[in-house]
Amino acid sequence: MRPMLRLLLANIALRPARTALTALAVIASSCIVVWVVSGYDALIARSIDEEAAEALGRFDLVVSADGGGPGGGRRPGGPAAVGLPPDLVAALKEDDRVAEANLTTRSRVSVGRAAPGPDAGAGPMARLFRDDRPPVHGMPPLDPPLIGTDAAEPPYEMVAGRWIDPAAGGRAEGVLSADFAEGLGVGAGDEVSVVSEVGEWTVTLVGVVEQPRSGGAGPGGGADAQSGLFVPLAMAEEIDGHPAKITRINLALEGGIDPASYGEALSGRLSGLGVPAAVADLGAIRGRMAAGLSRSGSRALAYSATGIALMAALFIIFTTLSMGVSERGRELAVLRAVGMTRGQVAGMVVLEGLALAVLGWAGGLAAGRGLLAVVSRATPGLFPDGAALGPWCVGLTAAAAVGGALAAAVLPAWRAARVMPLDAMTPPRAVPPSRWGVPAGLAGLALLAINPVLTHVLPMGDSARAWAYALVGYPGMVLGFVLLAPAAIVLVEGAAGPAVARLLGLPPRLLASILSANLWRTLGTTVALTVGLGLYVATQTWGYSMLVPYTPGDWVPELLVGFEPSGLPDEQVGRVGQADGVTPGRCLPMAVEQPGLVDRVEGPGNSILAQDNVVLIGLDPALAFGGDDPMIAAEFTDGDRASALTKLEAGGACLVPDHFLDSTGMAPGDTLELVPPGGPPGAVVGYEIVGAVSLPGWHWMTKMTGLRRRSTRTAALVFAPIADVRRDFRVDRVNFFWLEADGSASPEQVEAEMQRIAEQHGETTFHVAGVGEVTSRRPYARLTAAGAVRAGISDRADDMIWGMSQLPLVTLLITSLAVVNTIVSSVRARRWELGVLRATGTTRGGLIRLILAESILIGLVVGALGLAFGVMAGWCGTGMAPSIHRFGGMSTPLVLPWARIALGLATTLGLCLLAAAWPAIAAGRSEPLALLKAGRGAA
Repeated sequence: MRPMLRLLLANIALRPARTALTALAVIASSCIVVWVVSGYDALIARSIDEEAAEALGRFDLVVSADGGGPGGGRRPGGPAAVGLPPDLVAALKEDDRVAEANLTTRSRVSVGRAAPGPDAGAGPMARLFRDDRPPVHGMPPLDPPLIGTDAAEPPYEMVAGRWIDPAAGGRAEGVLSADFAEGLGVGAGDEVSVVSEVGEWTVTLVGVVEQPRSGGAGPGGGADAQSGLFVPLAMAEEIDGHPAKITRINLALEGGIDPASYGEALSGRLSGLGVPAAVADLGAIRGRMAAGLSRSGSRALAYSATGIALMAALFIIFTTLSMGVSERGRELAVLRAVGMTRGQVAGMVVLEGLALAVLGWAGGLAAGRGLLAVVSRATPGLFPDGAALGPWCVGLTAAAAVGGALAAAVLPAWRAARVMPLDAMTPPRAVPPSRWGVPAGLAGLALLAINPVLTHVLPMGDSARAWAYALVGYPGMVLGFVLLAPAAIVLVEGAAGPAVARLLGLPPRLLASILSANLWRTLGTTVALTVGLGLYVATQTWGYSMLVPYTPGDWVPELLVGFEPSGLPDEQVGRVGQADGVTPGRCLPMAVEQPGLVDRVEGPGNSILAQDNVVLIGLDPALAFGGDDPMIAAEFTDGDRASALTKLEAGGACLVPDHFLDSTGMAPGDTLELVPPGGPPGAVVGYEIVGAVSLPGWHWMTKMTGLRRRSTRTAALVFAPIADVRRDFRVDRVNFFWLEADGSASPEQVEAEMQRIAEQHGETTFHVAGVGEVTSRRPYARLTAAGAVRAGISDRADDMIWGMSQLPLVTLLITSLAVVNTIVSSVRARRWELGVLRATGTTRGGLIRLILAESILIGLVVGALGLAFGVMAGWCGTGMAPSIHRFGGMSTPLVLPWARIALGLATTLGLCLLAAAWPAIAAGRSEPLALLKAGRGAA
């Protein structure tokens, strides 16, 4: 071992620049893991260790109704929020082991400043708050929820003012959580306007309370935390328009009572009685929060960063070791001649790789710790408990560095062990790349065929497809491109070499074998760079391809107006089409409901089972789909338009999206069975499926416009005759209209006209299942433009896709250090050749251009491989989307965002040129005699 260590140190001393560059690249790779994993560790520490306790506040247990979490609350015409049984509430109130049982309700409202001042909306959360209309059904609960409570003391620490008086009587007073107060720009003593589906109230804020976080669920916290506008129970009943439904009980136990034991016993008791409620203590909340973080992808991001760093370290170290074996072939042969065994020679190469890995790992931890310290001081909120390197972080960085080094050393060590003692006198003849490049390329093509077949051809279940993709398809695709790399190097060199030579004013013969002459050296560099570029192209391709089926297509009419809370009476329906700004005859009334879906899936896919309901729209089939210019210009993919319209007009029929048939195994002629919301037990309504249409973007169109009547994901958008829907689902009023604008008025003016129509009939009484008749004192109209929905989705997608692309670009930057190593090694190996060129008249500039030409060819090879890998990975990813995304499986076309892809290709080429600049200039400045002497000494 001692001789091997001495030889290792001597080799490092002989090539300090190469060692430093390789170590720097591994350090940067380790820094990626340190940053991502430390952020995850901080999130875990903050969320689980502190936020779980914050969610409970001063209580020990929480009893909540199933379905009574955030976003719950009554929906007009639909069921009320699930409440806890009154006998359970009374039993907990009377339990001797319970010191306090705090009853709460929760509903959705819109909250704004009652008297906006000059600083209104100036807070950082101001953009999250909507105007003075009730929230759209299905939209995320961005406004403060209304929390009715009988607590005499605050659940969390007060920030300002006092807590509400539960017996406030006629006084409309409330307490607002701190983040919501900051976003609205209000405080203790200010007034806020509260708008529900039944009216508008002015509430005086008597205090501001701390806002707990629970799992990072946005401004309102998670399901376990309580934050919003706290008001007395009686006030909440008045605002909601119906008697209180207790959805949560906060329990404080007497001293000496173990919360875990009490909670377990209470859970068993509730389960035995069939009460739809859940009990949570600190441990249960921690478990839910950990599961939420796992579902959010935080841990997956940490593992992804580790995998990318491992691949980068692998190929960077592989390049360095391969260059060392190639350059030291005669030295290794001499060592074999003086008695070193094959194992010792191979071990020396492995030891060199481990030395580089340990150096990079230690440096990465130190650099990462320094970076975290700087960021922690600059932005304390990012790491509120301080930044530290946890054991998980240290372990993953070690896995990335050391694991990459061991994998990278296998092939160079095998090559070193094959060196024979006689090679010291006559170096072995290099094997032409075509000898093994062609078989490797054919094997690579065979491996590349696996993933598309798995994702797009073979019928299989979602779970089986996901496992096959992860264990066979994706690894096979990665290995296939690695095996294709030698052939790509030779092909690009032959095809692009002459053009690059002419571009730089060089003789084409000089570039004829500039890459393939030492294929091992070039191979590691190109594959290392392909990791970053390929992932970047894959992210862009997959992201923008996935955007297509979720962006509302041209089938969507221009404007959608909803009349809430209960729609328009029949005598008012005709006025909508006669309003200013609406094209005559282009107004489509709709009756909308969200019934349950009877489970009868028979097809190979089962992703649609994640949603148990559909959005059902009743409309006039002839106006919607008939004629030469239908209002809903959807393409029929199953069934004939004419026959489908005939059956729709006859009644008892429906149209479904094409993906619904693919996911469920149903076909035209089958019966779609639906469960009416709030109907009698066992009630089912059936419609014959008479056709399927392509409806890209219906998911977000229904979510962002209020067409979803419940805050749940849905399986399909279904069309049926309006008379059938109103009869079968007791929709007594038309509540939505699709409109076509004539251009004479802006969308805002059209909406104002619709609001005047909504106010024509004043108070409205409607039925709520489980509550009874509820009166709305303030009907309203809300208009949504399809273009605005598309723009909002596009802007959000751009931000998300760019965020996902940053890690591959950082990896590309790190692996560009391998280009420096490659070019330096190339210059070192060709010093005699470069000296001869200089001696025969080649200028310094010509020598620099020659070296830059090599880097350009490397960039072109990387561009070809990265583009091919990214496009294939993105395409296969879209094939996996129906199996792993629970929005209902939809076919996704392949979209190539060439502007974004071109940015990645240009970045790659620029980094290659930048990396080659220093070696090229250094070689150009060398004198011919110095190059000849150095080349002769190495020969």
